[in-house]
Amino acid sequence: MVVPTDPGLMRTLALMGGYTIQQREVEYRKTLDSMIPDILWGAKPANVDLVPSLNPNLPRRVYKLQFDAAPKPGVSRQLLIDVKFGPGPIDGSIFVNTCASVDSNLSTFDHAARIQELARSRIPQWVPRVIRVGVFDSPEGDLDYIVTEHMPNTVALDKVWASLPPETQSKLMDQLVAAIELLHSGLVIGRVALDAKLEAIDFSGGADYTVNPDLAVPTTQVDYPSDDLFPRPLGHCPQLVLIRALFAKYANDARAARHHPPAGDFKDGADGSFSSGFTTNGIMGSVEFTAEEFHEVAHSMAVCHMDLEPRNILIKTVELPANSPGGKTRKELKLVGIVSWQKATLAPFAMERGLKDALLGCQFNHDYSWYRLFVDRTQHLIPPSDGHAMILIVMMAIRIASRAPDCSHTNMVHQEEWIRKEKLKLALVRSGWVRKPGHENHKSGSDREYREMGNAIMRRFVAEMAESIPAHSHNPLAGFPGYPG
Repeated sequence: MVVPTDPGLMRTLALMGGYTIQQREVEYRKTLDSMIPDILWGAKPANVDLVPSLNPNLPRRVYKLQFDAAPKPGVSRQLLIDVKFGPGPIDGSIFVNTCASVDSNLSTFDHAARIQELARSRIPQWVPRVIRVGVFDSPEGDLDYIVTEHMPNTVALDKVWASLPPETQSKLMDQLVAAIELLHSGLVIGRVALDAKLEAIDFSGGADYTVNPDLAVPTTQVDYPSDDLFPRPLGHCPQLVLIRALFAKYANDARAARHHPPAGDFKDGADGSFSSGFTTNGIMGSVEFTAEEFHEVAHSMAVCHMDLEPRNILIKTVELPANSPGGKTRKELKLVGIVSWQKATLAPFAMERGLKDALLGCQFNHDYSWYRLFVDRTQHLIPPSDGHAMILIVMMAIRIASRAPDCSHTNMVHQEEWIRKEKLKLALVRSGWVRKPGHENHKSGSDREYREMGNAIMRRFVAEMAESIPAHSHNPLAGFPGYPG
């Protein structure tokens, strides 16, 4: 659901859910206070600050914890704890957790946390350490949580991106792409030894935090055995199974509502081929991978963040030395952190790029200048073979198919209105969204304009909801503009 910035609308939505945001914050904080000593070795923070949430109506909160002394040797005195106080949405928004665990005994943060640690082993200067991950047994039920290091004295890039000159934007994107290149370089995904090391990372609180987990894998190690252990139709190797599972998970998460069917139908061929169909009443055809194409894609796996947006990238101003003796020092913005790895997974990079295409225009993913620069600068990270182009097609087709059952859901409406306002169209597969002919110099709307667009969408939504309520009802929508009573 689109998140309004109008306080009155936000209160109305909360009342529709039978609560107030203030009431929730008090309850969540009380639960958090009971969790912290149990999770962090009996330590109590000197300060606990709520991190502003993109969507306060979701039952999920992030808090910054400040301790006077390290809770345990090697652990930072400044931590972040992300807690899920209730189930996440299925509404086609950016808030869907695309890496939810299939094991009910594991935290839904567990898989992505292991990928985050793998990323940190490769680019430690940009990735905060995961301290603990687990499920807390509270009177309200099981609560998933993840504790990570906090990176102080930084600013989220989304706070300043629109105001930066193009040269600075370009330099920051170059730094991000360099980090992605390091993340991808020299790592063959799908090895028994790597999987074993990822599984061995201790998130239970018993780790020695004065040392880093050993995630080094010999480059000469033989890859997984193939057909004997994973016979067709599952494919040639476990990577194929993983990609198929990722497609199926995305088709499920892309739904605009829980009662909608998954937006994709995936089948394995007896010869190792793979096909992806879409639930659009036959309007869209299927995408067919040959066994060779699918196998090649499966052997191009990488560590993917899956949500590389300005809100998840931290920067700060650093002082650079003078160019010459006696000269003046210079100040420059530098990339210093990549955070919020909760959607991270192992996947072909084309899947990460395809997700960016699919979610462009959704609320909080609506900066076209960022999207265009990212797409242009990362083209070389997608191998040139047809299989990777087909990955991009499938990711976008799933998103289109997810709208077919009902396009009136607020997230879908927001995306369609934004694309129309931005004068965009889909170009060649690898180019993604581009300006329509004659609108190449179109100036994007301001953040304020798009916030008001979101408010207008939600006013229409609430008014439509109110029309179905009897006039004598005591429903909190009574009195809302458009309410018939």
